Amino acid sequence: QEANGGSLLLDEIGEMPMALQAKLLRALQDGSIRPVGHDTEEKVDVRIIAATHRDLKQKVIEGSFREDLFYRLETFALSVPPLRDREEDREILAQQFLQQLVVAQGRKIQGFSDKALDIIRDYAFPGNVRELQNVVERAFAFCNEDWVQPQHLPSRLLENQPSKLAMASPEMDRQNDELLAGVVLPTLDQLQKRYVNMVLKEVDGNKRRAAALLGIGRRTLYRWLDEETDEAEDTA
Repeated sequence: QEANGGSLLLDEIGEMPMALQAKLLRALQDGSIRPVGHDTEEKVDVRIIAATHRDLKQKVIEGSFREDLFYRLETFALSVPPLRDREEDREILAQQFLQQLVVAQGRKIQGFSDKALDIIRDYAFPGNVRELQNVVERAFAFCNEDWVQPQHLPSRLLENQPSKLAMASPEMDRQNDELLAGVVLPTLDQLQKRYVNMVLKEVDGNKRRAAALLGIGRRTLYRWLDEETDEAEDTA
């Protein structure tokens, strides 16, 4: 109803329950809907854009996606290759994610060094765009220079870069050891607290800057650290 006269994006259409698929199919075929709580139907004119990472043809075969809805939606299909097949896009997306963080948090990071960009271009990113975004956020949090350097990137990106790792590996190993120290793997709460402490160490204990890097409020940071909030400092 709100998209009448415009476009409606249905993300992850492959996860839609069968009962809802039937209702969507009817709305697409009739061009009308019945709003919740109403007894009458109203006409709508909406362009539908459906996205999925599932193989819908296979789901049709398996019986978990309606064949009639599949063909109703397949008027024009656009396949977006995974990031591993789009080497030229990795740098563009990485720069965009970094710029968004710079604007949002007001830090003066100029961009990626040439070596850091080489590593990003060479990595396949099996986790696709979301993994790239997380890599950039991690690099942004640890970068205390004007340019993001290889040592600010996760160690998994550096494994195939032996010549570029010579200076970065010891520091990355130390950070990983700090995060995963112990006989057994830490819980999420423990891992969170260790990561917060690592960020605090990187910013010399400046909790205001640490909170900004973590994207949280200072009260949340104190809560994560199980500390009492210093009201005077918090309002400074």
